[in-house]
Amino acid sequence: MINRVLELIGLRTGNDDIGTRRKHIRHDGVKAEVEVGSKAYGVKDWSLGGVSFETSPYAGMSVGDKIQLTLKFKLAHEIVSIRQVGRVVRAAQRGMAAEFLPLSPEARRKFERVLDGLHAQRFLESQVVA
Repeated sequence: MINRVLELIGLRTGNDDIGTRRKHIRHDGVKAEVEVGSKAYGVKDWSLGGVSFETSPYAGMSVGDKIQLTLKFKLAHEIVSIRQVGRVVRAAQRGMAAEFLPLSPEARRKFERVLDGLHAQRFLESQVVA
């Protein structure tokens, strides 16, 4: 009933479905790469739940595969490298998405350091007078 009232006053659309919302905020436009095996790929976007990256055609991975990822984030004053196991959830000819298996405490700390660096960088960029 509350959802119907919200729809009527325009604060909610009928196709909002809690089940389709993402668990984690996606981050794009970040200088990062992901290594899978001996190959490095550019990151399209990432979140604390997974990563989407560009691949060459027929990269040899398919949906359901468990893969070892090494993400490398290029921040202003450092490169943060995070090793994480993931599972391929989407495989296309030129792109792949993997969800992370549960993060270790060390991986979580490193992701938080990356987020802190990104927030600091964006704040500094916002202070530049054009």
